[in-house]
Amino acid sequence: MRPSSWRERPEAHDELLDAARWYEDKHPGLGGDLMDAVSAAIGFVLGWPDAAPLDHQALSGAVVRAKSVMGFPYRVVYVVDRGEVVVLAYTHLRRRPGYWTDRFDA
Repeated sequence: MRPSSWRERPEAHDELLDAARWYEDKHPGLGGDLMDAVSAAIGFVLGWPDAAPLDHQALSGAVVRAKSVMGFPYRVVYVVDRGEVVVLAYTHLRRRPGYWTDRFDA
């Protein structure tokens, strides 16, 4: 079953905005490119929620998957809960692995 909607944890939203600002400061337009690439990744997830590789299995039984963001060292980490994609984090590939694991309960 394809999810009909998606939402993101507030922490995930904040970290994505921080990353976009960082890229924008480095090169004007690059922050928007990151946002576009994340949007494309989420579109993929909504169409094929089980296609992204398994990233983690929580004690609660939640299956966590992560979709790569094309052109950037980021992944969209998400679960599917009651027909909705819930983005737990937008993780940088080389920073703080697993920092988001306490976000399963929301």
